[in-house]
Amino acid sequence: MIRFASMSTEPSASSVTETAVTEAAPAADTTRQATTPAATPQRVKNPKRVAAGKMVAERTRLAREQQKKAAEAHYAEKQAKAAETEKLEKAEETEKLEKDAEIEKREKKTAEAPKQAASTEGESPKSGGLFGLSANQWIGIGGIGVSLGGLYYNREEILAATNAALDKIRTPKPAPEPAPEPASVEPKPARDTRPRGLKKMI
Repeated sequence: MIRFASMSTEPSASSVTETAVTEAAPAADTTRQATTPAATPQRVKNPKRVAAGKMVAERTRLAREQQKKAAEAHYAEKQAKAAETEKLEKAEETEKLEKDAEIEKREKKTAEAPKQAASTEGESPKSGGLFGLSANQWIGIGGIGVSLGGLYYNREEILAATNAALDKIRTPKPAPEPAPEPASVEPKPARDTRPRGLKKMI
């Protein structure tokens, strides 16, 4: 039989003495527990950081209030402009309606009034000058007269040039004589010198 020293069921003398020593002095506990709450010292805040944080919070609060006030002012300004443009549009519309009504009244008056006949045949009451024509119109008429006089003076030359041009158009051009065909440049085919038939040899 094989016996192992550590496997024995009987307690050894050394192990008995160790248990007695540990039971005798429970006050001196040398074991450490992993989950023991360690005494945490109270955290001390840096007063400079706290003051800086408060300043930043105050600044953001003030900036938000200013943004809100600016947005409200912008909205109120926009509403005022919209109301003003609406008033202007209404005023323009009423003015246009009044003008249209005034024009209609004038048209009715002119339609009801008897038409005045012209006192003379060639003149109208508004026109000035001779036969109711202005100076520019008379200058235009004079230019036309001068050009007609120039045509009458050069009528023989114009007729001669026109007849010459028409004669060229009227007379048919003679058809050109057909050119003789050029001699062919291609060589004639070579003559076959072979005998024309096969002679029978017996």
